[in-house]
This record gives sequence, C-alpha cells and structure tokens, in this order.
Amino acid sequence: MEMTVLVYDPYVAAATIRAAGCEKVDDLDSAVGHADFVTIHCPKTPETTALFDAKRLARMKASAYLVNTARGGIVHEASLHAALTAGRLAGAGLDVFDREPAPLDNPLFTLPQVVVTPHAAGGTWEAGDRSGIATVRNLLSVLDGQPIRDNVVNKEVLG
Repeated sequence: MEMTVLVYDPYVAAATIRAAGCEKVDDLDSAVGHADFVTIHCPKTPETTALFDAKRLARMKASAYLVNTARGGIVHEASLHAALTAGRLAGAGLDVFDREPAPLDNPLFTLPQVVVTPHAAGGTWEAGDRSGIATVRNLLSVLDGQPIRDNVVNKEVLG
C-alpha cells in the first residue's frame, strides 16, 4: 500500500520487525505524532490500560485516525471523545469498548467520524466449521494417545 509501517513493541526485536518490512520505533509518543493511522494490537495489561489517554492522543496529528481492535480500556474513551469533538483527531475505528457489550448511550456512538464494529472478526460460518473440525481432531488425538504437537504450547511435557 506504499506506506511506511512503524512498529512500537518493546518485546519484539528490531530484526524481527525489519524482517516483516516494518520499522521499529522506541518512542511511542514520538511515533504517534508522525502517524496518519495508529492501530492498536496489544493485550490489556496494567501497563497498557489507558495507554492512549488525553496526553498521548494530544500528540497525534489532527488529521490522524485511531483504530482499536485490541481490547477495551487501552483507549481512554472520554479522552477520545473529547479529542474527536474538539477536532484534534480526524476519526476513530473501534471494535472494543471499556464496557462490553457497550451501552447504547455511549457518546462515541453519536459521532459521525467514528466507525464501530462488533469484536467478532472470526465469527463466520466457515470459521465455525473449521473450529468444530479442529476441536474434534484435538479430542480424538488425545484419546488415541497421539496429541497434535503443533497445538501444544509446552511441548516439553510430551517427552
């Protein structure tokens, strides 16, 4: 798509990020100030809760868009609403919210520059079929004493 992808991830090596065709950045605040789109893909932990608060949102360009498909609570919703209504941010795409299901009176729902979607990207008929088949295969593999090694996180217990 002819764009530069900057990645802030303190837990992934720069070489791994470069191998994916991206550029590692070590300062999130600096990176968000240059980005046209910021997408969030991290777990919700004490470290990431309200990671995008009023202060960090203020560092973003007024023409930028914020997309959160990670977890609710990583973006401080009241601060996001304030930035959007003040014109300090162009728009947002939200797949997750602080409270889920999100209450219908969530003020973000009233803003025309906000797109909301249900956090159910894998909820297709095909995904359901594949999940059912994988579940049966996993059960049968355990019952026949031949667990599928690729599905085991701690493979060392298999000997």
